[in-house]
Amino acid sequence: MAKNIVLALGGGGVRGIAHLGVVQCLLDNDYEISGIAGTSAGGMFGAPLAAQIPSREILAAVNDFFRSPDFRRMSSDSASLVGTRGIENVLAKFIEGKTFEELPVKLAVTSVSLKTGEEVVITEGDLIKAVLATIAIPGVFPTRGDDVLVDGGVLDPVPVGPARALNPSIPIVAVTLHTKPVGFSPMQTNTVVIEQIPEQIVDRLTKTRIGESLRNMNAGVELGSDRLTELNLEISKPDVVVRPVVGHIGMLQKVDADALFDEGYRAMQDQLNDLVHALSFVESVKRISKYTTAKPN
Repeated sequence: MAKNIVLALGGGGVRGIAHLGVVQCLLDNDYEISGIAGTSAGGMFGAPLAAQIPSREILAAVNDFFRSPDFRRMSSDSASLVGTRGIENVLAKFIEGKTFEELPVKLAVTSVSLKTGEEVVITEGDLIKAVLATIAIPGVFPTRGDDVLVDGGVLDPVPVGPARALNPSIPIVAVTLHTKPVGFSPMQTNTVVIEQIPEQIVDRLTKTRIGESLRNMNAGVELGSDRLTELNLEISKPDVVVRPVVGHIGMLQKVDADALFDEGYRAMQDQLNDLVHALSFVESVKRISKYTTAKPN
């Protein structure tokens, strides 16, 4: 029996490294990825994965990046705290000059237009431009294009709908990056940590009233995002939900990339039985009946 699946990869900044471990686990267990829909970090890692770059090769590039993180802005960037120059350099190694149409695996990445307030699903054109749109955290990274595109996770933290549109007849494996360790308090949520800001300044800021305000604001935003994620998953009903325990990690925090990869692998292993069930004949009939529209004679 064919073991084809479509991935819906959620956002979460550096937590998205866990997506690489999820994919490696699937490939090690002979699953074939027929499509990927990603938002934010899910789009950034989904693009080279859709180009069939080995997950461990992408992981090695991530480790190289963290040895000397580069968040410098370009003179042409729109107003933002930092830039994406370093990220673009890493992406260029894998997908420079590539378009969606050239990919061996179907891909969709999501963004949000601040002009219209609507989700924008990108499935054609230049890959790097699409990735830069889906990772444009409002206020942190530059917005993109005339439509003022920002991070797709603003409206849809795990893009199950766009994933299902790629192939409604096969199981959707959704990967969410907001799950936190048991007992973790929202007050422990990290403020955005960026390597370009000297550590001494960050330490000094976090001890001031402004720092405390930022920490509280970030904790509130995280709580809202977590609830939005769960509501969206409840409504969209993916066949399998994978929950790496990485939600306590700051969006742009310097991390142990290998540990995040391993956590993604572990989380996918825990859901392999559910995936076997999702591929059963009965579940396949239910899915096709519910999501596939019959063509008129």
